[in-house]
Amino acid sequence: MNVSQDTALNLSAVYTCVSLIADAVAALPVDVVRTVGKMREPVQGPAWLSQPNPFDTAFDFWHKVMTSLLTDGNAFIRVFRGGNSRVIAVLPLDPRTVRIELTDDGSGVVYTVGDSTLPSREVVHVKGFAAANSLRGLSPLENARQTIGAGLATEEYAARFFSQGATVSGIVEHPGSPKPGEVAVLARMLKRSHQGVKNSHAIGVLTGGASWKQISVTPEQAQFLETQRFNRLAIAGVFRVPAYMLDPTTASSWGSGVEEQHNWFVTQTLMPWLIRIEQAFSRVLPAGQSVRFNVNARLRVKTVERYQAYRTGIEAGFLSVDEVRALEDRKPLPDGEGQAFLTPPAKGP
Repeated sequence: MNVSQDTALNLSAVYTCVSLIADAVAALPVDVVRTVGKMREPVQGPAWLSQPNPFDTAFDFWHKVMTSLLTDGNAFIRVFRGGNSRVIAVLPLDPRTVRIELTDDGSGVVYTVGDSTLPSREVVHVKGFAAANSLRGLSPLENARQTIGAGLATEEYAARFFSQGATVSGIVEHPGSPKPGEVAVLARMLKRSHQGVKNSHAIGVLTGGASWKQISVTPEQAQFLETQRFNRLAIAGVFRVPAYMLDPTTASSWGSGVEEQHNWFVTQTLMPWLIRIEQAFSRVLPAGQSVRFNVNARLRVKTVERYQAYRTGIEAGFLSVDEVRALEDRKPLPDGEGQAFLTPPAKGP
């Protein structure tokens, strides 16, 4: 099977994994923080974070970045700067059109896009899994070529089975010795009346003492479903997506079930991608500032449990009321009332 970035997305398991991860990342709030000593404080982010370019919303932009990473293993973003060298727009590039070359002195890289050569200052390059001596990240689709090819072959075979196979399939037993012409007529009649999806479950009538002997196998017997399920789970492993997200019938066998697997999806699947993106994009911000994806939106637990955790933090003296209000996207209390920390109660003798 021909496996490319375009054909691989025709496989439902690949499309589901890519869209799940890309949607999850694109839906996260993006903040800018400034490091002061050991503390990080939020600051007003640049305008391009909310409107990256004239063609994309923020969601569209991050979705394209993640799709490039998940299919090509690289995301290239063209950086446009204003007269004061501040970034005014960022535009995703098709990673298949970008070439990376070392500079003449080997101290850096340049990017070639069509007939244009861009210095590293004008391109944000986010790499996925990369070898030590490679300037590009490795494509997950390229490394899973055999698995994806098997999935595409299975789906094509199943489609041919249902579209071309006769639903009423078997042999006709005749008590006599029909002439060759009669056999051909009977075969054409059965094919015309019962072959293809449109003729599924049609009523068959045989004359002359002939009888029908069913010898066809069901899709389950042909192991279509089991083969496709195995392939989905293999592709889920490539993208590190919990199996239940691709196959709702998959039962959890570890932790507390779906909830813990969901948290695993955030920490083990999303976070490595988010850190790569944060570090790459922080390079175009003023010194001391960095991009941060707010994953609290996906890790929030039930309201009662969340409020109980806040109460514990306030009573233990490591959270202030204003910090809790910030976590809930609420304004600080007036006159600095919420900035104080409670002193933990003294323990008895």
